[in-house]
Amino acid sequence: MIPLFSKIIVLAWRLTRGQWIHLKYQRSRKERWQINNLLSSEDTVSYILSHRCSVARFGDGEFQMIEHGLNGGTEADFGVDSFQSFSLALSKRLHEILLSHQDDVLVCVPYPMIRSRSFRGYDRIFFEREWLGRGYLVKEAATRHQILGDTTFTRFYMHRNDIDDFPAYIASLKRIWDGEQVILVEGEKSRLGVGNDLFDNAVHVKRIICPAVNAFAAYDQILSCITNLGRKDCLYLLALGHTATVLAYDLSGKGFRAIDLGHVDIEYEWFLMNAKEKCPVPNKYVNEVAEGRFINAQFSNQSYESQILTRIR
Repeated sequence: MIPLFSKIIVLAWRLTRGQWIHLKYQRSRKERWQINNLLSSEDTVSYILSHRCSVARFGDGEFQMIEHGLNGGTEADFGVDSFQSFSLALSKRLHEILLSHQDDVLVCVPYPMIRSRSFRGYDRIFFEREWLGRGYLVKEAATRHQILGDTTFTRFYMHRNDIDDFPAYIASLKRIWDGEQVILVEGEKSRLGVGNDLFDNAVHVKRIICPAVNAFAAYDQILSCITNLGRKDCLYLLALGHTATVLAYDLSGKGFRAIDLGHVDIEYEWFLMNAKEKCPVPNKYVNEVAEGRFINAQFSNQSYESQILTRIR
């Protein structure tokens, strides 16, 4: 739970700085609404289902990484509390992918940056602030792609305003891997689907376990591990932060189908908990909550262990 004092600080910020951001954002309506090739979350899921494409997602973390590189920044002055340190190579790859077209890859950017009312509270102001600071990246992407997906299609529950029927949305989402042979490529503490039924409709689930933080440092190992498996009949679902964006794009270029699913499992857990605010999830890494970054080192689950193909250190 968020302490009362912290809630008061956030509320005060929203009523002062937040209102200034909102008013400035409103003035950009004409500019934002010129972007007419960015799908909503529901339309993004429909597109993935109908086109059976790979998905590379860009959010605030990826945009921060790109912008820092464009500004000549270094790891020492990155100043972002993240599970991924700054890497110039990663920054360049992300920017390249954002502006590149590749058949069978849906590039996603945040729809709520141009339609913030799809979220509420602080999250709405967050996306408004992102537009004011990094909207130029969304505009660049919109000129390079015929269709863009919504990054937040995996952020379907917490503080959403535009999804009326969560069970129906989840059912559509689960159709992406329905009847598929799934290989999860995830951080060491992510544990997607453990303790819930999110992937129960897959034919089987296997896992490649990667570093929980700074996964891009092991990128060549991760890519080689997957390509050496040679399992192009499988659907690869990725949860590796910034690294997943690059990995989905590169795997697609090699004939694999890969989808960056980000925080989908945590959103599903919050839905099952009927949570009203972001909170820790037992035995799963939740980077957006301070308490969620401390995971039980003694975690043991026989089914989970039996699904692991390999661990990449």
